Amino acid sequence: MTRRIQRRDVLKGAGVAGIAALAGCSTESGDGSDGGDTSDGGDGSDGSDGSDGSDGSDGSDGGSGGDAPDAVMVVGFPESGIQLFRDFYSDFASDVPDLDIIVPDGLIDSDLPGEVDNDMNNVIGTAPSAGGPGADFFTSSYEEEYDTAPGVFTAQAYDAMAVEILAATAAGENDGEAIRDRIRTVANPGGDEFGPENLPEAVETVAAGDPVHYVGASSSVDFDVNGDIATAAYDVRDFQDGEIVTLDTLEFGNELSDEDLNAPAADPVGIDGEFEAKIGVLMPETGDLGSLGGPIRDGALLAAIQVNDADLNVTVDTRVEDTQTDPQAGISGANALVDAGYGAVVGPAASNVNLQVADQVYIPNGVVGISPSSTSPDVTDLDDNDYVFRTAPSDLLQGPAMAELARGDTIGAESSGTLYLNDAYGQSLEEEYVSSFEESGGTIGERVSFEPAQATYTSQWSSVLNQ
Repeated sequence: MTRRIQRRDVLKGAGVAGIAALAGCSTESGDGSDGGDTSDGGDGSDGSDGSDGSDGSDGSDGGSGGDAPDAVMVVGFPESGIQLFRDFYSDFASDVPDLDIIVPDGLIDSDLPGEVDNDMNNVIGTAPSAGGPGADFFTSSYEEEYDTAPGVFTAQAYDAMAVEILAATAAGENDGEAIRDRIRTVANPGGDEFGPENLPEAVETVAAGDPVHYVGASSSVDFDVNGDIATAAYDVRDFQDGEIVTLDTLEFGNELSDEDLNAPAADPVGIDGEFEAKIGVLMPETGDLGSLGGPIRDGALLAAIQVNDADLNVTVDTRVEDTQTDPQAGISGANALVDAGYGAVVGPAASNVNLQVADQVYIPNGVVGISPSSTSPDVTDLDDNDYVFRTAPSDLLQGPAMAELARGDTIGAESSGTLYLNDAYGQSLEEEYVSSFEESGGTIGERVSFEPAQATYTSQWSSVLNQ
């Protein structure tokens, strides 16, 4: 088989335009859109502890009659991904030389090939893009501040912080309810347009009592009635000889509806004197998402640095708490921020942490949370009294995008297995991928869950590959 050679020829030539068409209508993705009972944060209550290589259903006899699938979609984070890919390349790669592995943003990490000690040339995936009007300014500012290139979700974190600074300034206080009522005042159409390159001027405008329309680094950052962004972009990213190469950027989405445009948005109060906006940052500096959480945290802090360096009558006080990529640690960190008087928080990052922090801290305490990277569809359906927003697109979009990448001419997979982290993020994204892959005529074989920080993943690989 020559699928790997064909894939690069197609991507470098014609691109992958078919993904955008599918993803643009993916909010109606069949019965997989509910994320498969992920509200428990993936604690294994579906009957599986993740250690036997099953997804808690049948998962043992396979759907391919002993044949390996054409592709495997893998959902996880780098800390577990290192061992997971080591096990694949040491024990299985030679038996399935034509296997394509499709990954989402959580596993698109430039350090992975070095950690795995393999170029990972059979791995390709999608990641939310920094495709907003202010992307270039953000990239240069991030590189100047941190002496490194921004990574996945860093632009989304910058936008989340910028919106919360503007909303708190519009409210003139650090009260969560007052900030919530002004999120769309500063983010959605209606005022003069500002972006990352003139964020301090936007703060001054809001402080003077005028609305603004912030257009961001990651997207236009227009929020619908559910707190989701209306438009999104994805990069198609390929592991090539130990490096990650962006092959295409796909933009899609819908304009805000009349219902979205008429969502509550209070007028700025105007500030007479000085004001300090207190914005918390709740990120995984350690744990399974630690390698990604640090740069995401820095993306958020960059917006605060930019405002504080502008010598305005508005300043930003930030405080960082580490979720450890763990719901209980996230809840503890969020409570610490609430107790310290922070009415708005950027984060958490992981969906299973975000869902529980929202339920147990943000909503009951009336605190605004904007996640830059929580992509589970369950976030949309939260009964959150409009306190929970996100600047990252839902997996209702990314799942179909990944399925089209697998099914299209770029890879041409007719069959696929799935290997996914047993939490809200992994479960919901896997559901969306499976639903879209099957709707396009493909066959799904083994669906195998795993737990983080396992000593080995050989049994999971054996199951998903029918070995």
